[in-house]
Amino acid sequence: MNNQPKIEAFKSFYQQGKDLYNSGDIAGAREMFIRAAELANDISVNATSYDVRMEYHRTAANILDFVRKSCVKQVPKEVPARGSEEVKTIEPESGGGITFADVAGLEDVKNQIRYKVIEPLKNPELAEIYHIKPGAKILLYGPPGTGKTFIARAIAGEVDAKFYVVNCQDLISKWMGESSQKLDEIFETAQSNERAIIFFDEFDSVASKRGDGADGADGEMARFVATFLTKVDGFKKSKTNKMLLLIAATNRPWALDPAMLRGGRFDTHIYVGVPDQAAREFLVHKELDGLPMDDDVDLSALASALEGYGGGDITAICGKIKLRAYMRSSQVGAAQNITREDCNVVLGESHNMISAEDLARFEMFRSTGSID
Repeated sequence: MNNQPKIEAFKSFYQQGKDLYNSGDIAGAREMFIRAAELANDISVNATSYDVRMEYHRTAANILDFVRKSCVKQVPKEVPARGSEEVKTIEPESGGGITFADVAGLEDVKNQIRYKVIEPLKNPELAEIYHIKPGAKILLYGPPGTGKTFIARAIAGEVDAKFYVVNCQDLISKWMGESSQKLDEIFETAQSNERAIIFFDEFDSVASKRGDGADGADGEMARFVATFLTKVDGFKKSKTNKMLLLIAATNRPWALDPAMLRGGRFDTHIYVGVPDQAAREFLVHKELDGLPMDDDVDLSALASALEGYGGGDITAICGKIKLRAYMRSSQVGAAQNITREDCNVVLGESHNMISAEDLARFEMFRSTGSID
């Protein structure tokens, strides 16, 4: 499908929104930004390219986030193009008690992490014999919605570590010195804990391949990547810190600067793919077990029908199934069973954002380190 007319319309609405916002017409800007976000989302849904799909999906989300936060008061601020608002002082997130027991399937992924991070902390004397130290720099990559962030939180739960989430799009600053200062703050804060994990989400937004240009966007990105590499190379645990683990996650590993992936940096690469049948059944039963349900509802068959979907999408689809039964219950004032029709209707309305072509691209990168 030719998205070019929509792309041009998107650019026009977005620019009008910026102009109105900077002139103080917040109401007019809000309308233009919302129309731009709707077009960006439409472009994402209809795009055949994975990269284009994800780019416009993030763009729509960032515009709507800006509208929600900044298009309510008549106090103009600088309009960010892609989530470039200043990062707040970093605070650890609550892990919610998540451990590997909550992660559906992915046994190979859990085993790689278990012997890289968890076992050296549980048995430091044995790890010392082989000069294995707890902590590492791990890259988690795979299609969106396959549970990369969930796995990172589960690691924090397994080792009782403070968990710091850094949205890399928010880390990018117009002034590179400010970004460098923010990186210093992140590392210093994490190192003050006995055990800590820094999780860099959407890593490709700050670690993309550097262009050849010395000026403009290529120059700025090259300087930022160099700054980031310096921080990663130079980070050291404090005297009180027993483990500092750096985890980065990306849906576009082929876009990363090769320098980020060399030995001593993010050199442990773990592919997080879509869940298999057993993992899908785990997720479906976790969401639907114990709920009022007709006898002919087959949860194993539902899991089979969700082959190729990411874990997050499976959870969302189960949520929609529950919602249909809940809405009927609210109307009659009594609990109603989940039916096969509920499952079939929701499945019929669902669209898997992970295509066979996307999975083939990830498998090629997993095998060769490239998609060329």
